[in-house]
Amino acid sequence: MLQRKSLGDLLAETPQLIVDLVKAEIAHLKGEVAEKAKGLGVGVALLAAAGFFAIFLFSWLIYAGFEGLNVVFAPWLSALIVSLVLLIVVAILVVLGLGSIKKNKDFDDLEAVDSIKDDVNMVRGLGHAADGTNPLDDLPAPSTGATVASPNGDPR
Repeated sequence: MLQRKSLGDLLAETPQLIVDLVKAEIAHLKGEVAEKAKGLGVGVALLAAAGFFAIFLFSWLIYAGFEGLNVVFAPWLSALIVSLVLLIVVAILVVLGLGSIKKNKDFDDLEAVDSIKDDVNMVRGLGHAADGTNPLDDLPAPSTGATVASPNGDPR
């Protein structure tokens, strides 16, 4: 049987519980920030790779122009094909890199920050999110999958 604790024991445990809560919130925030930073790093690396290939693209375009002036068709046409392939690689890397940076640049939507604000407001006695709503409102509604029958027996 579960033994009930006295009010004094509960009050004595409160500071440790608050310390544990703060440590858990900080660990959660660190994890979220690390995940965002990793996404930004991937985006920057992809853009650096695009820049690297853009240098070769520029070299090939210069070479293609040079060959185009020297010989009218064969050598410069092959150089332009290589340049086109490099251009496609650069474009793909730029699109992926910008998408990764755009997805991970916003640090305003961190769950840990909202959770810490809720904890502070609860301790201050302001209620959940300082707006007086119920903390259970944040939980997803249970999906039962059952159909409700209307009074005439038709499922809805």
